[in-house]
Amino acid sequence: MPDKPSARVVLVEDHTMVRQLFAHLVREELGLKLAADCTTATEGIAALLREKPDLAIVDWMLPDGRGFDIVRAAGPKLPRTRWLFVSSNEQGHLVREAVSLGVHGFVMKRSDLATLRTAITRVLAGEKYYCPASSRLLVEKMVDEGQAVGANLTERERAVLRGFARGENPKLLAGRLGLTKKTVYNHLSMLKDKLGLHEPADLVHYAIKHGYVEAP
Repeated sequence: MPDKPSARVVLVEDHTMVRQLFAHLVREELGLKLAADCTTATEGIAALLREKPDLAIVDWMLPDGRGFDIVRAAGPKLPRTRWLFVSSNEQGHLVREAVSLGVHGFVMKRSDLATLRTAITRVLAGEKYYCPASSRLLVEKMVDEGQAVGANLTERERAVLRGFARGENPKLLAGRLGLTKKTVYNHLSMLKDKLGLHEPADLVHYAIKHGYVEAP
């Protein structure tokens, strides 16, 4: 019986050293075929649609966009491709988004190569593998979401929180939302009371931690 062909991998990672380490692991240690390695989301989408690999290893942040954009663009056309994401940005809402997109594996870059090796092997075997750090972040995010629901923020309060955390001043925020400046201040005061926060910086930190906005 002929040997089963090696699984084909497309790698999308813009940091040269990291990409070379991953490529070595894929080819030399795991004996897989590296069908393409790319440095941007645009290149990655083109390579994925061209190669139709068994596995895509993708960095979540690339020079021209997010890795998740690649999944949205190419995923529906690649039903057999398995997705493994890597990230140095340890925020729970990223892992939560990966789960919602159906990503099969997630590994933080501070993990060792043995963890990545395990992730590749298990994802290719049809399993899901989220490394311990990403699993912890996911659990914390889900707990935080439960607390946020418990805080019972209204849709208008969430909109004010998002805008404030992005750096919009109350006057601009009021104009965009069709409110008076006084109403915006009232919402900010209510947010502080509901969330038990007292400083503007605490509101910004809360919004980043809970995924209302991304960290700068």
